Amino acid sequence: MEPVVGIGPVSRTTVDAALTVARRTRTPLMLIPSRRQVDAAEFGGGYLGWTTEEFAAYVREMDPEGLTLLCRDHGGPWMHTAEATLTDPAEAMASCLASFTADLDAGFGLLHIDTSEGRPGTQPAPAREAAQRLVELYARCHAEATARGVTVAYEIGFEPQDVDTNDPDEFKAALRSVLEGIEAAGAPRPRYVVAQTGTKVAELRNVGRFHRPGARAETLRQVSTLAATCHQEGVLLKAHNCDYLTVEETALLLRAGVDAFNVAPEYGVTETRALLRVLDEMALPRAKEDFLRLAHDSGKWRKWLLEPSTATDVERAVIAGHYVFRTDEGLRIRAEAAHALSRRGRPPLETVLREAVAERIGAALRAVAAARTPAAAAGRATGARPAPDPAAAPDPAAASDPAAADPVPGAAR
Repeated sequence: MEPVVGIGPVSRTTVDAALTVARRTRTPLMLIPSRRQVDAAEFGGGYLGWTTEEFAAYVREMDPEGLTLLCRDHGGPWMHTAEATLTDPAEAMASCLASFTADLDAGFGLLHIDTSEGRPGTQPAPAREAAQRLVELYARCHAEATARGVTVAYEIGFEPQDVDTNDPDEFKAALRSVLEGIEAAGAPRPRYVVAQTGTKVAELRNVGRFHRPGARAETLRQVSTLAATCHQEGVLLKAHNCDYLTVEETALLLRAGVDAFNVAPEYGVTETRALLRVLDEMALPRAKEDFLRLAHDSGKWRKWLLEPSTATDVERAVIAGHYVFRTDEGLRIRAEAAHALSRRGRPPLETVLREAVAERIGAALRAVAAARTPAAAAGRATGARPAPDPAAAPDPAAASDPAAADPVPGAAR
């Protein structure tokens, strides 16, 4: 069975939750670390505290049946902070190729080649330049895989995520050009192509055009056209930034032709909120304030803010919480929470946090199941509107979604 859901390992707990859900449901999943989360030792690893080799070894040990596919997410140039000082594109390309070869050596099964990033302090790479780099890097990755005698699948993307959808004609022309370049290089076609599907994460919600009920019908028509273009070319459509969608909203995207989708920061927010709830329940106000300060002072929330933003300091801390879990102070606070739970005979902290994240991963799988119902298939075949607008009929699962709750009940703002 082809995996449909890509899980961004924003924390070690998220990795454990994904492995747990895959085992419980017998469902293949994709684990999709970015380079900032996990990378080769020569880049200093990532904020999860694992190198590529260590991450792969852990997953293999915990998943002996191989239900989770190891995938590199956003593996292109300037996608790791270690490359922030590189100004020469050739150096950045060589650097990220070293990261990809470490992925190959570690047994990754899918490489996402994303050349959308520009040099530090500049705008995203122009579309033509990004496409040229993608073809070059794709060919070099394929050569490295061939030299190692390994088979790997590819995912391609050459533009940053936007709130809107691609123009269908422009997307078709760009995809055709890139595929021709890949074919000329003697490399296989990618498995996935990332398109703009009107999904984008900012702050603690999805701000993409698809998430706006008034624009949803037109967005879905555009997504269907993009999916048809991909399928005509023999590739699958991948949607990114599908966080904070209800089960039914995600199912609508799948019914429109999206073949697979990624979720990442939502899981970090879910774990952060679960940790803060434990600190509240265990009456550890100082530890809670320490964590909020630690997360806020990290500044890791800046990249997620809208402009202008009305996010409070607490909300900014919640956005950034998962970036500081593995710091010395973050580990100290978790140890204090774990000790308090143990003294009261409560389940271990890691179990509490893992189950909170597992519930959200389960919601993604429920969306896949909902999209595959006979009624959904009939709707695709007839062109009928697939389901009521979720804005008018909220998904019952959303009511218990930890990511939809108030940021930190009872906390000072």
